[in-house]
Amino acid sequence: MPTNLPPEYFRAEQTFREAESSSAKIIALEEMMSTIPKHKGTDKLRAELRRKLSRLREDQQKKKGAGKHESEFHIEKEGAGRVIIIGAANVGKSSLLAAFTNALPAISEAPFSTWTPLPGMMLIDDIQIQLIDTPPLSKEIVQPELFDLIRSADLILIVVDLQATPFQQLDASLKLLNEHKIIPKQRQSTTVDERRIQFIPILVVVNKDDNDQCDEDFQVFKDLLEVELPLVPISLNSQRNFENLKKRIFESLEIIRIYSKPPGKDADMTKPFVIKKGSTLEEFAGKVHHDFQQKLKTARVWGRNVYDGQLVGKEHILHDKDIVELHL
Repeated sequence: MPTNLPPEYFRAEQTFREAESSSAKIIALEEMMSTIPKHKGTDKLRAELRRKLSRLREDQQKKKGAGKHESEFHIEKEGAGRVIIIGAANVGKSSLLAAFTNALPAISEAPFSTWTPLPGMMLIDDIQIQLIDTPPLSKEIVQPELFDLIRSADLILIVVDLQATPFQQLDASLKLLNEHKIIPKQRQSTTVDERRIQFIPILVVVNKDDNDQCDEDFQVFKDLLEVELPLVPISLNSQRNFENLKKRIFESLEIIRIYSKPPGKDADMTKPFVIKKGSTLEEFAGKVHHDFQQKLKTARVWGRNVYDGQLVGKEHILHDKDIVELHL
């Protein structure tokens, strides 16, 4: 086994092992293959994963040929990150998706109006983030493929209704996730047994914080809450704190935007490359093109912690909205 596999590979590998459906296994395998560095040391591993992927796709085609349809829980990843919305019935999950994307979910006061997941794309400045609305979490209706989908998230939003039973709603959602070995990443350092557990960052969206008076209810909820998780109060009725929620989602994804500048030309400020926070210049070069990572000599950077056009080496840490001019 190669020793230079990135952390993203092992996360996808864990997702593959936990997957309960062929569709989820295929998604995880594709993610694993996309993270493997391309060199001779990984040839055997990539060949093995291709064989597994081929077998799974063949099995899936056979099932389709037998009259079965591809799972509605198999949703291709798009954008700079995948954010999955979960929670109890009637807390505002579908309304949140409709408010932040162009998707048109069924919105109703009746419970369980959402039976299948629905994706949409949310614009944050100049990048697109994938939001996915999901069926309500319920002990009575457990869908294994739903938890496969949740495991593919870069961030989970748990929505609760501030004016109903937010403590019970949050507790029930966390318990169901825990039963399926999905634990908030915020608890990773305090979890003793990490075997077969997937850690995913969680942001709690507290809906129906409609006005100043409701702010007092939110403060009480925050003060009495025994779970240490980040909270964002919003109002889907009045669009209150929408921009703050977008900001918190971006920060929770731990990604940065880097703009590429060809030598002697202006940077394209409309299509940034998206990389993980803390990435080096060398890692960014590999994102632009896999050959650039090996051929990179130096670069000029405009942005934070540098003077304009400063020459930097491969190990330089990039920051959000830096402009980079690669020199090969």
